[in-house]
Amino acid sequence: MRVERMKSIAAAAATSLLVLAACASAPPAQEVYGRWVIEQARSAPILDKRRARLVLGRDGRLSGHDSCNAMSASFTLDGAKIAIGPIATTRMACAELQREQEDRILSALELAATARVRDDGLLEIRDAEGRGLLRATRADD
Repeated sequence: MRVERMKSIAAAAATSLLVLAACASAPPAQEVYGRWVIEQARSAPILDKRRARLVLGRDGRLSGHDSCNAMSASFTLDGAKIAIGPIATTRMACAELQREQEDRILSALELAATARVRDDGLLEIRDAEGRGLLRATRADD
């Protein structure tokens, strides 16, 4: 009877360790929260990085600037999975290059399926097929 009890305790301990190890390997969602400077969208570099900003708040609000207009949306994170709601933007008139860059940024966010911070500190947003959509560096301000 005592041997059976010890086996049960050992099995429970092993299961607990496996669960903890699985949790430790999941990418922590809080890493993606914060202020970001958009460096690249849809494989094209961002021309004016001072104005291409993204804020992912712990309250589930996305805000920022797409080089032309201010933007906002809601979002949810579940591990590395991200779901971004409809994006609202202001309607400022912008130069053609800014509008093209705005289109790339907005379409990247609309197609977003995963978001993670790489080992080198870059925020990387990918679509459902794993294609890179957007890269950003953490903002200093």
